[in-house]
Amino acid sequence: MSPVDLFCFLFFSLLVLILSAGYGNGHQYCPHSFTCGHLGTFHYPFTKAELPDCGLLPIHDCDNPHLPIKMIQLEKNGKFIQLNGITQQNAISILDQDFHRRLQQNTCATLNNNYSLPSPSPLYSIRIKYNVTLFQCKHSLNMKPPEHYIKHPCPDNGYDIYYDSLPSPNITEEAHSLFQSCSVLQFSSKDLTDTPDILSFVSAEMVVEVVLTYDCDQCYNKKGGQCRLDPNQKFYCDKGTLRINFSYSLFQSNVSLSSTTVHCFIVFFNELHLQVQRIRVKF
Repeated sequence: MSPVDLFCFLFFSLLVLILSAGYGNGHQYCPHSFTCGHLGTFHYPFTKAELPDCGLLPIHDCDNPHLPIKMIQLEKNGKFIQLNGITQQNAISILDQDFHRRLQQNTCATLNNNYSLPSPSPLYSIRIKYNVTLFQCKHSLNMKPPEHYIKHPCPDNGYDIYYDSLPSPNITEEAHSLFQSCSVLQFSSKDLTDTPDILSFVSAEMVVEVVLTYDCDQCYNKKGGQCRLDPNQKFYCDKGTLRINFSYSLFQSNVSLSSTTVHCFIVFFNELHLQVQRIRVKF
């Protein structure tokens, strides 16, 4: 094989590889994963704030060594929440400083409503992975639950808070019957509930799990696209466009390849023509 033929072979091989790479997810600048300071490695749907089109939940200051505390937004234009780490590929540990401050200042008032997470969207939903159920009952109900329920008094708020000291992942039939006239509240839990100190287990630090919708999961993991919402907040799968990038670092020059390309095509079609002629002579 002559040097020119060898070069043409390598050229076409490289071209095939580039074309194949160009059909990935249409977003070649989006990394498959990224590191964020000392917190570890993150994957989709998380993304660096500098690459908002590469994920759904932006993390800020990942590459800033002068800011050890990293912040995340759980929804577009959402509030900033401290990111403490990643527990699974789709689960993270966060600390809501505002909620923590309110818990310390006025526990009863803060526990008056469920902790607020972003509402489910056509792209994903978020849920607290470990939680505790509290029952908020008005004083006028004169509740007298069994001994394994602990009462947290809220005399200035017109109600008391009850919770089960025995660990249970769901509301039991007993609890449903006992507290049917009370409000049911759920908060993140960091420890067992077998104590009258409610702040020992109700916590502003929580593990939240991000669950992609079926459409978004199919879009990103099966079709190689990015999950998007149109102006009407309807889901669509953005597969991007074909991009062919010849990197300067690859060729280390700005020399035009047009003449070489033309020559290689001529060599290719001449070889093809010769093969056709040989077949005709043979038959």
